[in-house]
Amino acid sequence: LYMSTCFNENTGIAVDTHVHRICNRLKWVNSTKTPTHTMKELEEWVPNKLYNEVNNLLVGFGQTICKAVKPKCEMCLLNTECETGLERLNVSK
Repeated sequence: LYMSTCFNENTGIAVDTHVHRICNRLKWVNSTKTPTHTMKELEEWVPNKLYNEVNNLLVGFGQTICKAVKPKCEMCLLNTECETGLERLNVSK
């Protein structure tokens, strides 16, 4: 984040707890155990030019909608793509 924000350098995807949790919930990664593993898997398929945007988008999403405790699945546009959303809304896929 520092390199991206201060120097506009794209050095990788910054993965914090929000990004890690959301990517696992949406199965964008293979049940990674650490943010570092999540980063490595994301960087294998996310285009390099989007690295900086991934963190910004998912952190805000994780802080407002896809929270660790009491996610707001009813408001989420991805609720039918996510096991958490399907379970919380009692919907079968």
